[in-house]
Parts: sequence; C-alpha cells; structure tokens
Amino acid sequence: MILFLVLIVVLLIGLTTAAVMGKIGGFMADPTSSQSFSGVPDGALSVETLAHLHFDQALRGYRMNQVDEVIDALGARVVGLEIELETAARSLLDAETPRVVEPDAAGTAADGTAADDTDADHTGTQER
Repeated sequence: MILFLVLIVVLLIGLTTAAVMGKIGGFMADPTSSQSFSGVPDGALSVETLAHLHFDQALRGYRMNQVDEVIDALGARVVGLEIELETAARSLLDAETPRVVEPDAAGTAADGTAADDTDADHTGTQER
C-alpha cells in the first residue's frame, strides 16, 4: 500500500513538472506581457512614427532594451540619410564640373580634334 502511494506521488510530481515546463500542451496559456512597447516599426523612421513611440517606465526610468532598440534604428536611419546626401552631392558636383579632355601621345584629343587647334585660333586673332 505504501509503495502504491509513493508511485502516485511520484507520478503527480512528474506530471506537474512536465506541465509547468510546457511539455504537456493545453494546461498553461501563452505568456502575456504588461509592456505596451511594441517595438520599432518596420521601414524607414519618420517624425510621425517617432512621435507615437512610448517607452515603458521601469523602476529607475525607462526600459533600457527598448531605448537601445530605438537608438539603433535611428542610427541606421541617419547612416542611410548620410549616404543619400553624399551620393546626391557627388552627382551634383559631377553635373556642374566640366570635363577636361586631355590629348593623348599623338596630340589629338579623345574627340579627334588636334589639341593645338583651339590655341591657334585664339593666338592668331590676338597677334593681328
């Protein structure tokens, strides 16, 4: 009789442990969170999305992991904007900078004209 009671107790302890660890489905509901922070939204951050971000307050301020996530996303956005600004500035400079055609070893420019033709026109009119 005592052996039977010991087996029942061991069986109950085993079933309880399995249920608590989630090995047996249906006994425990999915964990819930009291945190209202849903994370950084996908896509590019804008002023409107930043205005709607609210961090959960912890014992000594805000939750550090939430703030770190937003700072990382903002840093990535700033880097992206800096790259866009650099490429726009480069394309603007390239459009404004005139191309200089240098003559090759034969004395002709890349477009087939002689390199000295432009100088001869200007110097000939000045000497007269």
